[in-house]
Amino acid sequence: MDVRPKRFWTLIACIAALPLFYALVWVTGGTHNAWTHLFYLPIIFAALAINWHTSALIAVASGLLLSGWLIPRDTVEMIPQLTSAWVIRLAMFVAVSLWTSVVVDYLRGRADQLYHETVELTRVQHAAVGALADLAEMRDREYTGYHSRRLGHYADVLCTQLQVEPNLHRNIVDTIALHDIGKVAIPDAVLMKPGKLEPHEWDVVKRHPAIGEQILDSICRHAEATSESVLSFLSTAREIVGGHHERYDGTGYPNGLKGDQIPLSARIAAVCDVYDSLRSKRPYKKRFCHETAVQMITKGRGTHFDPKVVDAFLAVQEKFAAIWEQLKEEEATVQTAYAQRRGTRQSGALKIVLGGTTPRTDDRG
Repeated sequence: MDVRPKRFWTLIACIAALPLFYALVWVTGGTHNAWTHLFYLPIIFAALAINWHTSALIAVASGLLLSGWLIPRDTVEMIPQLTSAWVIRLAMFVAVSLWTSVVVDYLRGRADQLYHETVELTRVQHAAVGALADLAEMRDREYTGYHSRRLGHYADVLCTQLQVEPNLHRNIVDTIALHDIGKVAIPDAVLMKPGKLEPHEWDVVKRHPAIGEQILDSICRHAEATSESVLSFLSTAREIVGGHHERYDGTGYPNGLKGDQIPLSARIAAVCDVYDSLRSKRPYKKRFCHETAVQMITKGRGTHFDPKVVDAFLAVQEKFAAIWEQLKEEEATVQTAYAQRRGTRQSGALKIVLGGTTPRTDDRG
């Protein structure tokens, strides 16, 4: 990472400063006054913005301009300088140049190291998010496959259409994959049940947003994060995890939030999650086409979903369809995995998935 200004123009500025400072020293009476110290400025600036040998050359040029050959000690009475005086001054200029260059190179090296460490930590952060999302999807990967990956693309498209503030936009895209992390605590017997859930089973399912919030709270507590960007990242993740099953009319769960009480990140995640769930095959529902999914989301405008988010979704629905087509699940893979998961023959499992129950339109998580 190099944040230095363009070297050519920096060099021109440093060189141009030398005759100006020389003239100022001359008109103010000669080298016996304090104006000679102005020459340290281009010397140090060259070390900061260019490199050590350019700074050293400017130091030597400055020393020679203030030498006894080119300027007297007193320009009024034309009293010459002592040779030792200007030689020591030249040596000081060079010494300051080299010392500044050493310090700057050390600090620049440390800055580059910290930059690369920050980049690496960012990669680890994204890897950790992916691992947590995978942990949740391991419970029903047969049916969600690329679900979390698609959600990130949907969220990016929707945030762009809504002109979401850049930091929030990035956080939503990066953390939406965590929306169902709380499903790790939902028993397989409930999560994978092909038939209709009983009321007490729905109560179990409805706990997963709160469980997800507890997981993120634990991460935040153990990490002892103080960085504003990290805290913002975790805050957005918590909003999505805890709020993506809230409904705009207040009939959702876990807290029954209504309207703008639901964070924008969660309102966006809700549309993305429901669209993908409608397009996906589950043990308790069939896969719907794009047109049907759009109709069902449109029907939920103002009740299930934020009207503004639905309007933005309708404006970019073709992009949603394209994302699904690019990253969709292969039905044969879904069916085979389901059979393996149930520990039965594939043909028997397919009977349960395709013919044994009435398709459901809800998403279990």
